[in-house]
Amino acid sequence: MGEQLTGNKLIAKNATVLYIRMFVTMAISFYTSRIVLQALGVSDYGIYNVVGGTIVLIDVLVAALGGATSRFLTFALGKKDLDNLKKTFSTAAWVHIGLAGIFVLVAETIGLWFINTQLVIPEGRMVAANWVYQATVVNFAMSITQTPYDASITSHEHMTVFAYIAVVIAICKLGIAAFLLVFSGDDLIMYSILIMVLAITFRIYYRYYCVKHFEECHITLRFDKPLFKEMITFSSWSMLGSISLTLKNQGVNILINRFFGTLLNAAAGVALQVQGLLYTFTKNIKAAFNPQIIKSYSVSNFQRVNELIGLGTKFTALVTILTTIPFIFNMDFLMSVWLKEVPSGAVVICQILLFANFFNSFNTFINSAIIASGKIKYLNISLCIFYVAVLLGTYIILKLTHSYEWAYILTLVSCPISTIVYIILLKRIMHTFSARVFLKKTYLPLFAIALVSLGLAAIIAKLISSPFISFFTIALLCTSFVIVTAYYFVFDQNVRDQVKVFVKSKIRKKKQ
Repeated sequence: MGEQLTGNKLIAKNATVLYIRMFVTMAISFYTSRIVLQALGVSDYGIYNVVGGTIVLIDVLVAALGGATSRFLTFALGKKDLDNLKKTFSTAAWVHIGLAGIFVLVAETIGLWFINTQLVIPEGRMVAANWVYQATVVNFAMSITQTPYDASITSHEHMTVFAYIAVVIAICKLGIAAFLLVFSGDDLIMYSILIMVLAITFRIYYRYYCVKHFEECHITLRFDKPLFKEMITFSSWSMLGSISLTLKNQGVNILINRFFGTLLNAAAGVALQVQGLLYTFTKNIKAAFNPQIIKSYSVSNFQRVNELIGLGTKFTALVTILTTIPFIFNMDFLMSVWLKEVPSGAVVICQILLFANFFNSFNTFINSAIIASGKIKYLNISLCIFYVAVLLGTYIILKLTHSYEWAYILTLVSCPISTIVYIILLKRIMHTFSARVFLKKTYLPLFAIALVSLGLAAIIAKLISSPFISFFTIALLCTSFVIVTAYYFVFDQNVRDQVKVFVKSKIRKKKQ
């Protein structure tokens, strides 16, 4: 019970730190994006989005191995096995060094061919597009060898270092954007170079932090073959899911480029940035809960795993409701305030993607539990088939309707279907997980709250003509409604009791 209470406090502390970081970086990032779009122009912004995004097709290898490294490090931490920690880190470090070489080889052959022959780039901007690509390759090559260090910070739950550095990086990006406004050369080339230098600088700092604070973060000649085989097996299956998801996401981006050109890529880029910024609410909760889920699984505390899945999902879904509904109903107004020139199509795409955020919030911690088990083979096979089907469906829709709205709606419809896949697979792996309880006590109550909140927001938007007043009215009333209904109908008595104790302690401190 003591360890569980300590774990809960650590989750709360990390979530709080990450949220403070998020609000600061979000405010800075929104303004930065406005300046960048103004400095680059819609066409160059679209080039940066589609060219920089193309490299992600290769970068999925890094993401897969990074997830494996984090899982194995956290698992060893849960078992309090320092020797295994050291072996895991050194093995992962050598794997990533080797992978960096392979990455550069593929990027400078297949990737370079794709950029120069397959993308629709405006006349006269191919040289700039290649500068963007090369800066991105250097950045990602550095990030490959960085992965074990980031995984160590996450596994040790030192989220404050991520929080502080993220704020500094956001301020530096704002400075870069401001510099572009007075720069007289090629803004797109200069922007890509400066972003690359910024990323490399702070990755070096993360390495210094890890070496200084964590005993296992020293690369030695130790290379554990059995552990390597286990990590590669895990990573290979994870890679299958990552590649298929990336093909789906970036495939849609490339299809949009082929059917509509870089101007709509700019619209999609803006929409994806808004979606990503708001999705950080979910990512922050995930970052706080994930290590506890893996550590609990490592000692076979499945009751605790179940509790964390339910609690984490409730928080992510509720926070997603609170952060997306006011934006959805006032997107035209907010985009016009944020950007000097709003790319055509950005509002509709963004609204659809924000709905997708809500449905995806139900998958986050079920996926975490499956990853903790290490049994990810059938999950990634299923997701691969699923994502390829969505991409093929998107192509068919674009071919038949020439409508990007329907293409993104298909992505939205696929989200709740993927939740069913996750639930079925977790039940096969962890028999103590009850799909019926999850649907009854988590999914359905949260879905009902979301529907009523949407209805309430729609009425307010219709009654109030001023978008500024409408936004804050929807935010205030929906927040009140969600908090009250969640307190009585979503959270159990134990959570309500903890909330009461917390509120009373704060009241006492104020009186003193």
